[in-house]
Amino acid sequence: MRIYDGKYLSVTSVIDLRQPFNPSSFEYWCIKEGYDPKLVNTTAKLLGSKVSDLIECKTQGLEWILGTPLDCVEKALYTAVNDFMKDNKVISCEEVVKNEKLNYAGRYDGIFEHNGEQFLADWKTWSAWRDVPYKRNSSKIKHVRWQLNMYAEAMGWKGRMCVVVFKNDGTWEKEIIKKDKEIIEWVEDNQDLICKTVQDAKE
Repeated sequence: MRIYDGKYLSVTSVIDLRQPFNPSSFEYWCIKEGYDPKLVNTTAKLLGSKVSDLIECKTQGLEWILGTPLDCVEKALYTAVNDFMKDNKVISCEEVVKNEKLNYAGRYDGIFEHNGEQFLADWKTWSAWRDVPYKRNSSKIKHVRWQLNMYAEAMGWKGRMCVVVFKNDGTWEKEIIKKDKEIIEWVEDNQDLICKTVQDAKE
């Protein structure tokens, strides 16, 4: 569990309270597919971080500090990011937002502009570490929908939201995320649990 400023539960931690991650199921799937669970987890996080770092550095004109991609997967993801940023102007990255009323906080991935319209976005590299093409997963989209709607509520965002998936073939996809009050209503109804979780984490 991650806590911001000693009193706000992180957005991802709230989502984990709402629908806990099942490590046993994840490990079973990895073993069934012939993957090392720890390696999958580490690689997925690393690729996601590299994409976020590239976008942030390009936005600030500092992409030169990242160096040359180390392998074909990283090179493909960099190609996808560069293609995305040709026609989409990233305005801000990695900004922390807080909802003082509902006791949560989080760091959104980015806001970008396309054809005069702004989008609150989440960057993903789902399955980029695998040797098969990206395939949409509705359960993962649901978690992104919850996440983006919580950010939007915290910052009073009225514009559109989307997830941008950077793929291991050098391309990317954008999916519009609908506004959804479900997760906000759940957060409102579970303030005791959220506050207790924050307090337990501090002890």
